[in-house]
Amino acid sequence: LMPGKSQQTFIKITDWVLTGFTLLLAGYISYRFIMLLAGPIFGITDSTTKLFYPVQFQVEEEGIAAISGQDLPVELKRAKAFALIEAPTPTGLLIPVKLMRFGMFGVMIWVLFLLRQIVRSVGKGHPFDPENGKRLRWIGVSILAVTLFDFFHDILLNLFITPRLTFDSIIPESSISFNVDDILSAMVIIVIGEAFRIGAEMKKEQDLMI
Repeated sequence: LMPGKSQQTFIKITDWVLTGFTLLLAGYISYRFIMLLAGPIFGITDSTTKLFYPVQFQVEEEGIAAISGQDLPVELKRAKAFALIEAPTPTGLLIPVKLMRFGMFGVMIWVLFLLRQIVRSVGKGHPFDPENGKRLRWIGVSILAVTLFDFFHDILLNLFITPRLTFDSIIPESSISFNVDDILSAMVIIVIGEAFRIGAEMKKEQDLMI
């Protein structure tokens, strides 16, 4: 059953948006990769490592907050910010960290590509294509991989790079991101993918019986 005219328009717009995001992300990754490898050779170096770290520092500052016609005193107890490591040419541990990030971006492109394939199959009137079940499972697995990557990435940074940060009055914070919501979302997507596969097999059996 083919989608209606309005649904076809929405599907086409979604396809264009996914294609645009994929091309932009691929172009950005290609540029960053070229700058990482060929930049120092041609004298075009990256001014930053793109490595951000949460830090906290003590401040003594007071202010006033006007709430409901009242002036209430405000005292800052602790301030937080992000520290950005700068380097003319990333060397040593910074290169594998950057390559790991490139791998994560590659997974994102892969997910966008799979989403576009699903959208196109829906546009052709085949939403329960068995391939869509596989694509959804791969999307779920990819989300799990990115979540685990962030987790181990933070562990590596805290072990090898964060101890090398030194400040006079700023304390680097060790942060490990483990997003349970992403894990649950990935598991739900994998289950939906399996449901798609079962639905496609049932539809195929019904067609054979008819």
